[in-house]
Amino acid sequence: MGLARRIGSIDLHGVDEYGAEWITEEVTGWGVPSSSREFTQKPRQSGAWASAGFSKNRDVAITGVIISDDSAITSSALDRLYGEVAGGSVRLVIDEGTGERWVDVLQTDELIATWLGDRAVRYSLQVASTDWRKFGDALSGVTQLPSTSGGLAIGGSDTGSTTGLYTPDQAQAAADAAGLMVDQPNDGLYPLLNKDGSPASTSYVNVLILTGALTVPFRINATTVTGQVNLNNPGNESGPVVLRIDGPCTGPVVTHVSTGNALVFSSSLVLQDNEFLLIDMDARTALANGQANRAGYITSRGWSSFDPGDNTWAFSAARYNSESQLSVAAVPAWR
Repeated sequence: MGLARRIGSIDLHGVDEYGAEWITEEVTGWGVPSSSREFTQKPRQSGAWASAGFSKNRDVAITGVIISDDSAITSSALDRLYGEVAGGSVRLVIDEGTGERWVDVLQTDELIATWLGDRAVRYSLQVASTDWRKFGDALSGVTQLPSTSGGLAIGGSDTGSTTGLYTPDQAQAAADAAGLMVDQPNDGLYPLLNKDGSPASTSYVNVLILTGALTVPFRINATTVTGQVNLNNPGNESGPVVLRIDGPCTGPVVTHVSTGNALVFSSSLVLQDNEFLLIDMDARTALANGQANRAGYITSRGWSSFDPGDNTWAFSAARYNSESQLSVAAVPAWR
């Protein structure tokens, strides 16, 4: 049995701020929903044919008890529960011991309340979700268009080269230009330091000084933007994905690497500075500034989901702009 935690703003387990104690007795319908698959008996033989099956909506029933030292407190708690579930869609959160998972539900039947004396009441609540999945907390990532910038190389291109020799002073001047400095020698190696004296990233190559000259290339790695967002879905079902592309950007393309599905927009779609495109992969919509439909600019409809395991979305565009940005919000899902 799952342990109900919250429905809307009401915690269904524990003592609330008004002094009412909520006890969850039973939760049903939190497993895998039923299927629409139908079976047709084969004529004059054993076995059956099966139709295609799709998950039905999720029906959940919760029973519990509310108890307090005062009948007015118990009655007020019951009124709050009535108000929470009667107003439309509300979020139900269940913790099965592996973390909270949630669904948005609607009331489907009468909320039955049975008083147990003057200070306790047992309730029975019936709700349903239009979605068959259970969801976790959303994950997100951001990237710009792929690019490489910066970088520094001094001396020959091959290790051990004696061409393009530099003195230690010249090496220090080059390090200064890159925002670094050369440390005191250690066994002939001049390590690179940041200006605050801390060791530079291990991606930097030490400077080798032999007989007062720089004999191997002094290289500082360039800054690289991969143009990719990597997220992991810990669930066992594909979850929803929402993309946001911030301008300036011309003809954006977002590719789900593992499936190869590419959502391609025409080069005639131009997002100006301070404009954005909101893309709902589940709903298959693309809205400029969250309002105006831009689905007509899509030339390849490679929609993608947040599949179980590792997922990578790659960002590209018809024209490069260092300010273009892709944000990915993906929600883990379970059956």
